[in-house]
Amino acid sequence: MKITCDVIEDLLPLYEEGLVSDDTRILVEEHLNTCIECKNQLEAIQNPKEIPMDTNVEPFKRIERKLFQERIQIIALTVVLVLIIVIICMAYLTTPKYLPYSSDIIYLTEYEDGKVIIEFDDEVTGYDINRYVARNKEGYVYHLTTWNTIWSQYIFKNNAQNIILNPDEEDVVAVYYYSTDGTEDILIYGKDLLKGGGVVTLPRLVLAYYFLLAILLAIFFGILLFRYRKEDKRKFVLEKFLLLPISYIIGHFCIKGFTTSSYSAQRDFFAILLVMIPIYCLFLIAINFYRKAYRKAKR
Repeated sequence: MKITCDVIEDLLPLYEEGLVSDDTRILVEEHLNTCIECKNQLEAIQNPKEIPMDTNVEPFKRIERKLFQERIQIIALTVVLVLIIVIICMAYLTTPKYLPYSSDIIYLTEYEDGKVIIEFDDEVTGYDINRYVARNKEGYVYHLTTWNTIWSQYIFKNNAQNIILNPDEEDVVAVYYYSTDGTEDILIYGKDLLKGGGVVTLPRLVLAYYFLLAILLAIFFGILLFRYRKEDKRKFVLEKFLLLPISYIIGHFCIKGFTTSSYSAQRDFFAILLVMIPIYCLFLIAINFYRKAYRKAKR
C-alpha cells in the first residue's frame, strides 16, 4: 500500500512532537527523503512564521467615536426630557390662582399727604395693577387683582409686599378690584365713574394671535417642505424652520391647554417660550436618531 502525502501531512504534527511509534517514525522519514513538498511542510511546522500584528487602530477609533456620539445623544435626550418635565411642573406650580375680592385680603388706607397704601393679607402672593387717566382728567383710575400659587403656599412662602399706589402723589380717583370669573369689577376706593353700568376686565387675547401666527407659519413651511422634498439641502433647512412653530404650538398646549386667553399673558408667553426651546431640541435629536436608523436599515 502506497502512503500518500495527505497521510504524511496528517502525521507530521505528531512526528514533530515525538508522539508516534518507531514504525510510524521510520515510515515518515522514508517518505520525507523522497518528497520535497512534505519536507517543506515539516520545516514550516518546525519554524512557524509569526503573523504580523495589525497596528491600524483607525477602525477601532471610528467605532469608539460613534459609540461616544451615541452616548452623548442619549444623555442630551434625557436632559431635554427632564427639562421639559421640570418646566411644565414649575409652570403649573406657579400658575396664578386669582382670589375673589374680600375685605380680609386687601386693605386701602389714605394718608394726609394723599398717598394711598395697599396692604395685603398673608394669603396674597402676587398682584397685578392697571391704571389709566380718568375721563374727567381729575386723576387716575386703577384696576387691580390678587392671586396666590401652589408654589408660594406649600413650597416656598412668599407673600406680597405692601405697596404705595401713588408714590408720586398722583390723584387717585377710583380703585376697582377685578376677578377672573366674568363678574363686574368692584369699586373698593374713590367714586364710581362708570355711569350706566359696571365694567368687566377681560383677559388678554395676545396669546391667540401668537398661536394663530404659529399655525400659519407651520402651514407655510409645510407647503415649502413638500414643494422641495426632493432637494436635500433645502429640505434640511426647511425642516428646521418648520419645527419652530410646531414646537411653539406644542409648548402652548403644555402651558395653556386649549385656552388662548390669559389674565397674565406676559408670564404665560415666557413660559411657552421656555418649554418650546427643549421641545425643539427634542425634535432635532429625534430626527437625527431616525436618520441614523434609516441609514442602517437601508444598508
